Amino acid sequence: MAYEPEKKCRCNPPRKAPRWISWSRHNPGRRYYACVDAMHGGCGYVEWHDPELPKKFSDLIGDLKDEVWRLTGLGSAARGDDECPVLANAGHEEAISNAIEALQVQLKEKDAEIEALKGKYMNVVMICIVFVLGLVVGKMAVY
Repeated sequence: MAYEPEKKCRCNPPRKAPRWISWSRHNPGRRYYACVDAMHGGCGYVEWHDPELPKKFSDLIGDLKDEVWRLTGLGSAARGDDECPVLANAGHEEAISNAIEALQVQLKEKDAEIEALKGKYMNVVMICIVFVLGLVVGKMAVY
């Protein structure tokens, strides 16, 4: 805790208050001083080190933090909510099986599209090969 100026809490005897960083929705990234025993009651001393952010910025930082949590997979675990409510309840086996069937149908449709594109690709490749062979044979006939 090497920072200046030193802040003292109101405990008896007064002790140096550590500087913390708030990650609450209303004060993201904002530093503050609090009593050493704040987690266990303490004397109630709290003093902000940084000025208050405009609401627009604190909302933006909160939204970015939520997006990082969502992308890293920590969002639902950290907040305790589920992004897929159909799968959240164990009593919805029928809904789960319907969702699986729908996804399997979509997978079959995508496989059919891939096969059609492969056929078109092979046709283009064959046309290119015939064209190149025609050029080679034509050049050989000239010499």
